[in-house]
Amino acid sequence: MSHKDPYSILGVAKSATQDEIKKAYRKLAMQYHPDKNKGDKKAEDKFKEIGAAYEVLWDAKKRKEYDTFGSTAGWFGGAGGGGQWFGGFEDIFSQFGGGARGGGSQNFEFDLGDLFGGGMWGGARQKGRTSQREDFGRAQEKEPEKPSLDVTKTVEVPIFDLILGTKLDVETVYSKHLTLTVPTGTKSGTKFRIKWKGRQSAGEIGDMYVIVEGKMPKDIPENIRKLLESIKDQI
Repeated sequence: MSHKDPYSILGVAKSATQDEIKKAYRKLAMQYHPDKNKGDKKAEDKFKEIGAAYEVLWDAKKRKEYDTFGSTAGWFGGAGGGGQWFGGFEDIFSQFGGGARGGGSQNFEFDLGDLFGGGMWGGARQKGRTSQREDFGRAQEKEPEKPSLDVTKTVEVPIFDLILGTKLDVETVYSKHLTLTVPTGTKSGTKFRIKWKGRQSAGEIGDMYVIVEGKMPKDIPENIRKLLESIKDQI
């Protein structure tokens, strides 16, 4: 059985924080989740492997034991490329010396069928603990929605500029200025999308939306009024 490094499986450095490990696990688990990859055996095996790696690294004690002993501390490659952590030397002995189903002071369940891929996660499970798949589902339910990185700005434009076309100076959320071309005959309320000019967070960038609203003049000179009326009659 080949040893697989849980850090490599989750794609994190050995110095990674618990938050970085959790973030990497959630991203990979979402990518390889069976519900999104129905009938894909490789994705299912990868999902098991990710879960097993997370089992090692999310628990401070298990992570310390793995960092100290490496592959000899209880991490074994499982069926289908997955892996399972048995919690260190004392847990290994408990599995084979009185720690079988229903007995032993460690209160663990063990099934050879699970060890060789019969169960969803493969290997030992501590009584009273939910499965990784259940934990993942709950994490999805509790995960707060990320705030939108998009920015929307409304700009008042003289109605004649909308009719004839114009160029607007638009200030972005980070105080940078850009020029927006408003085509001839633009309707009031038109929304323009400017890509990648929204807020930035964690390597992601939102878009900026500019809504142009027609601004009517307060007073129209008589000669302009007559001109507009003549134009109106021709439309």
